Amino acid sequence: MSDHVNSKLRMPINYFRRITSRHMPRWVVLNIDLAVVSFSFIFSFLVIQNLTQTPVSAKVLFSILPVVVVFRAMAILVTKSYRGIIKYTSSQDAIRIFFAMSMSSLAILVVQQYLLRFHGIHLMPFAVIVMDFAISLAMLTSLRLGYKLLYRQLAKSKYGIKYPTIIYGAGRTGIIAKRSIEADVSSQLKVVAFLDDNRLLVGKSVEGVPIYNFNKKFDFLVDKFAPRELIIAIPELASYKKKKVIELGLQHNLVIKNVPPIDTWINGEFSFKQIKSVKIEDLLGREPISLENKNIKRSVNDKVVLITGAAGSIGSEIAKQCLWYNPSMVILLDQAETPLYELEYQLASEKVELVVANVSNRGRMEQVFKAFRPDVVFHAAAYKHVPLMEENPYEAVTANVFGTRITANLAVKYKAEKFVFVSTDKAVNPTNIMGASKRMAEIYVQSYNNLLSITDDTHTKFITTRFGNVLGSNGSVIPRFQDQIEKGGPITVTHPEITRYFMTIPEACQLVMEAGAMGNGGEIYIFDMGESVKIVDLAKKMIKLSGFREGADIDIVYTGLRPGEKLTEELLSDKESTIGTHHPKIMIAKVKESNYQEVNEVIENLYQIRDKATNRLVVATMKQLVPEFISNNSIYEELDEHVAFLKGNN
Repeated sequence: MSDHVNSKLRMPINYFRRITSRHMPRWVVLNIDLAVVSFSFIFSFLVIQNLTQTPVSAKVLFSILPVVVVFRAMAILVTKSYRGIIKYTSSQDAIRIFFAMSMSSLAILVVQQYLLRFHGIHLMPFAVIVMDFAISLAMLTSLRLGYKLLYRQLAKSKYGIKYPTIIYGAGRTGIIAKRSIEADVSSQLKVVAFLDDNRLLVGKSVEGVPIYNFNKKFDFLVDKFAPRELIIAIPELASYKKKKVIELGLQHNLVIKNVPPIDTWINGEFSFKQIKSVKIEDLLGREPISLENKNIKRSVNDKVVLITGAAGSIGSEIAKQCLWYNPSMVILLDQAETPLYELEYQLASEKVELVVANVSNRGRMEQVFKAFRPDVVFHAAAYKHVPLMEENPYEAVTANVFGTRITANLAVKYKAEKFVFVSTDKAVNPTNIMGASKRMAEIYVQSYNNLLSITDDTHTKFITTRFGNVLGSNGSVIPRFQDQIEKGGPITVTHPEITRYFMTIPEACQLVMEAGAMGNGGEIYIFDMGESVKIVDLAKKMIKLSGFREGADIDIVYTGLRPGEKLTEELLSDKESTIGTHHPKIMIAKVKESNYQEVNEVIENLYQIRDKATNRLVVATMKQLVPEFISNNSIYEELDEHVAFLKGNN
């Protein structure tokens, strides 16, 4: 019997849930509002007439009613008070209703005074207008608030328990975040505390939620409320501080989320759905390097810019940043057709020209230089994957060495002002073919610059930039870890002690462009990348940031160093030192200078026998030009052993 009764009770509740799950149509809201104001006027009119004991006929009453309803309807339409979503009613909606009722009541009063003065017609007592205004305002507002409260109550029973949440930042953004969470019943979150470092705010409360000191009360709050999430609501928070907040939250296994910058809010308004998980970039641990935009603008403005490898992570970001500085044209060159096409769609600029070409094809590259005659060349085209190039040394040399030589030679032939070469920290004391090929390219462009500086004062200036791993770049460790986490693991790490330097893509590209602006030719620019990061620590933090637990949800598996891979990367070799620049974070590496004729002869000999050369011969030639290239975990270690044996006998 009780089950039968409960099922009958659940029927209207479920029906109401289905109705409230959809937004009520505006025409329905408008008609309900008009019905309410009609009832209010009739009730007010009858009450006042009864109190004054003035007899009134139904004919008089219903002849005045249409006039009142028309004025109310016009005011409702003008203020758009009927257009708000009822279940999300806010103070703004109440204000609109107030203005609608005030405007229409004032209009009714003006009309009545006009008719009384010029025609001697008295529509109704003044008390009716006042009472009607008060009742209409109260009923329209109460109906909306009542609907909202009922919706929330039923939604709570549907979505279940609310999980405690802490917001870091009790300022304007934090308050907006709290309100958005409360307004969205599907969020399943309840803000129980604010954290802040501002002493003027600590100890107070915001809308009933207390504000605590972050440094002193964090552990206390975690023990007291057992929160599920920590939301960072200070968009301009310094990187080192953000890292501290995130890492402290991760230690307590909290899900860390972030309120995006205000300029990214949709139409200037914020919603709960915009709160996103923090990115691994937020744990980089240092302030982003800010460079001189004036220098970059001066070097790019009204210039023809050629970007090779434009479809890659670095090349595409250079293209985006170039367009900020008003070049006359940007030529995007890559052999990857589809990514190049997608980049054009993203940029959507009339100044962009696409070229599908391979930098190692001299004839095709000659056509490009002859047609466009670029003023500035950013050479980012390269093969970069270490294990893959270890198995394909011919391709590594063809793209990274021959391609660079062809592009550099054409830049000189067609009188480009600057040639900026994008290198890597793997070129320092290389242990793999990819790094050695990039070091060969470094040696070539630098020796070429030295030769030209002697013979030509107006020569093309060759500049090299050298930096570490780029967060989120194509094929890098971050996207791979994210993919493994999404698949449920395991995360594969080659070695528990392996470390790398990291920077963001925008930072890397700013460095490349700043180098092009400030370089006078022959420099290899490096910069302070902060502390190197253990890859396994990165993996552990990514697991926590994804809301999982290491071991319980996602495992980490060590697979061993890959061919050519080393435990730590370097920005300088033992024989290199640095000199400072105008920017404290940017330095110039002082490297051993090479003779252009000797360098070019080695590369040319390899180029001439490229179709007949074995992998062993290619690698042996690379070691000849880059004597510090010592293979690691590779089949080519035997070449180093052979050289060591010969030296020992001599």
